[in-house]
Amino acid sequence: MKKIITFLAIVFPFVIFGQTDTIKRKKIELGISFSPDYAYRMLKADADSKAITDYRDTAEVAKFGYTTGLNAEFKLNKKWNVEAGILFSDNGERIKKQSLESVPYGQQAVTYAYNFHYYYLNIPVKADYFIVTGKLKFYITAGISANIFLSENITSITGLGNSESKKTTKADHGFSRVNLGMLAGCGIRYPIGKRTDLLVEPLYRRSLTSIVDAPVKGYLYSAGLNIGFYYNL
Repeated sequence: MKKIITFLAIVFPFVIFGQTDTIKRKKIELGISFSPDYAYRMLKADADSKAITDYRDTAEVAKFGYTTGLNAEFKLNKKWNVEAGILFSDNGERIKKQSLESVPYGQQAVTYAYNFHYYYLNIPVKADYFIVTGKLKFYITAGISANIFLSENITSITGLGNSESKKTTKADHGFSRVNLGMLAGCGIRYPIGKRTDLLVEPLYRRSLTSIVDAPVKGYLYSAGLNIGFYYNL
């Protein structure tokens, strides 16, 4: 955690405050964004814990999550933007539907499934490079993100016949308070008003450091379609 904080303390001022003179002469935009995400995780373990990863990779599958929040964009010049944000995300995975192996004769099988929600406060800093700079703009983007763990919820889904019941409980699997991630993608921007832009941005996010300090390391990743509205100040 100390290494992550030290890294961000060095990089963030250089990217943002190191451009102060340029930013004062350029426009600043504030935006709101929402991204539906295809979310999952990657596991890494030593030889002694490989059986755990094998079981989890068999039982668990990806889930749908989301990322949403506020952004501030600094136009450095015609080709480059720097952007920072404060975002809330729902990541995780789910255990696919299974049924009890033995059911008394004449009775219906009980099914169960679990949806794991890992809630984070994400603080990304990224750079946009514009390849097409006309009215319709096209760019590529990449950056880093400090991801602060907030909480974990588990939704259990129990089924019997045509009926299902859901129950959500809080959990604590010892997640690291902070992890470092990366993000990369591309996007298009188009003005929909004198001072308002629409942004559509396919974006990939991935943990660079493990989300948990345990023999089985976990790395979250997601692929989403980020949609944003930006107001030019």
